[in-house]
Amino acid sequence: MGEHPATAPSRRFRVDDLEIDLDSESVRRNGVLLDLPDLSFRLLATLVQRAPERVTKDELIREVWDEVVVSDETLAQRVRLLRQVLGEDSQNPRYFTSVRGRGYRLICKVDALPPKEQIASNRIRWVAFAGIAAAAVMAIWFGMHKPQDQAPSTVLNSIAVLPFTDLSADQGNRHFADGMQEELLTRLTQLDNLDVLSRTSVERYRTTNLDLPEIARQIGADAVIEGSVRIADGRVRITVQLIDAVTDRHIWAENFDRELSVANIIDIQEEVAEQIAAALRLEYKSRLATTQGRLPTDNLQAYEAYLLGRYHTFQQTPRDLEQAVTDLERATALDAQFAEAYASLGWAYSFLGTAYGRRAPRDAYPKARAAALRALALDGELADARSLYADILTWYDWDFVAAEREYERTMELDPLNVLGYALFLSTQRRHDQAIELIEKRVAANPNDPYVFVNAGWRYLNAGQTDRAIAAATRAQGHPDANSVLGFSSIAAGDIDRAITAFEADLDRFGSNPLQLSNLAYAYFKAGRRAEGKALLGELLATSADAYVSPALIAAVYFAAGDTDNGFAMLDQAVSVRAREVIFIQVSQMLAGYRQDPRYAALIRKIGFH
Repeated sequence: MGEHPATAPSRRFRVDDLEIDLDSESVRRNGVLLDLPDLSFRLLATLVQRAPERVTKDELIREVWDEVVVSDETLAQRVRLLRQVLGEDSQNPRYFTSVRGRGYRLICKVDALPPKEQIASNRIRWVAFAGIAAAAVMAIWFGMHKPQDQAPSTVLNSIAVLPFTDLSADQGNRHFADGMQEELLTRLTQLDNLDVLSRTSVERYRTTNLDLPEIARQIGADAVIEGSVRIADGRVRITVQLIDAVTDRHIWAENFDRELSVANIIDIQEEVAEQIAAALRLEYKSRLATTQGRLPTDNLQAYEAYLLGRYHTFQQTPRDLEQAVTDLERATALDAQFAEAYASLGWAYSFLGTAYGRRAPRDAYPKARAAALRALALDGELADARSLYADILTWYDWDFVAAEREYERTMELDPLNVLGYALFLSTQRRHDQAIELIEKRVAANPNDPYVFVNAGWRYLNAGQTDRAIAAATRAQGHPDANSVLGFSSIAAGDIDRAITAFEADLDRFGSNPLQLSNLAYAYFKAGRRAEGKALLGELLATSADAYVSPALIAAVYFAAGDTDNGFAMLDQAVSVRAREVIFIQVSQMLAGYRQDPRYAALIRKIGFH
């Protein structure tokens, strides 16, 4: 008789009332299977196998996330999620406890359980042998053909890219982390048959205790990408994970550790997009192929200033927009051939000339135009610069024939860059064409609040108030969502909902001119004249010290029934070329006043026919 084989270490354990099976990766309580995500199971299994020793945070991160770099906060969140499933209170722990903030250890007894009973019949042994042989063959095959990462559990139709975490020692590279998120979003939108959720959709999850499946459920994503950036000693380390939102399992994860240079950053962005596309079994067409491998700049300082400027532009507050101009002017000074930086500079100046900023149009749009033309001189195929120039021709120059040519050229370069053109068509009362373009973009980005804000305005301009309200509801989270909802509600006769929306904006953004004007308008429409007059007085006081679009004041006067002051302020708005006047033909504030000769005079001044 041969020698008995040595007993293998147990793979099943009893921990208090839990039965843990490492082979099946299952946890049962009194025979009932607990729904434990993959990462939570790994965390518990590590603590069980190391009991009663303390397991440091670094050791847990290494065991649970393999080579993926995550923060201590990510670990803490995973601990909280595990405790929720186990019904454990951190103040009165039953299973495991924190050890002076340095790690965790199991505090209850662990008993090894015997392997599940084996049936000893010759038939079963033969079947087992045959199964082992088949498994061996399969193992050899998979060893030869094994993919690097797990396939998704189902077909993934939508994906969200969460804000990247800045893990740099000084936490001073958020702009770089946001730039990575933005560039990855841009690249993934090129994938066919995949809905990529917008940056706006996920921004509220920048700091959250929700687990990934819950985040994905709330935003309607089948998969989630999360990542981190760490910059130190002239190197950049970027970690990216693609996670199946249904199973909470990794589909793909990778670390990139490179010398800090623009070329390496762009290469990482391309590699991430390519590998995610491969993991999802989709075809990715490299952006570098369409630009003949051209880098936007090879100056690292210029690229960093560009990312900073883009970051501040997206915040869209007066202070951030001024900072964006400073950063982007620095980027163009460091590299005078940096077309993308000039285009972004033009957008920052343009937004400063709207209700988002505090500059008079004459102090913003000529500079925006110069930046756009410089970008186009450097790269005539840059759709972002082309659409910017078209917007300036519409918003400020009122050269509508030239603007339409530029919008059409923009669509040739980027068929989905249609929002500016749709706005233009609305101002020309060509509503069917505007809505056709909007719905094309909605079909491509059905979860993007920014797209739905634009859709809401176009529906409202066309008099389709029900559709405008529906779009505004889907745009919640975007700064303009309540503006669309409020004016659409007024058009639908629901003044109370409009006031609620505008009051919420005033609470959120403070007493900015746009918020004051919107709420005063609604108060007057509701007959709450004392409250309307108070806000109008505040708006006029603000205009005495800083630029306020006269069109915002005109709207309040019209709502109050003060037609003379309304037309006088509109005439001022036309004189200063306030952007709002291009909507004069579709604005509800002028309903009932379009037969007035003063209205016809304004139309002629703007150049409408």
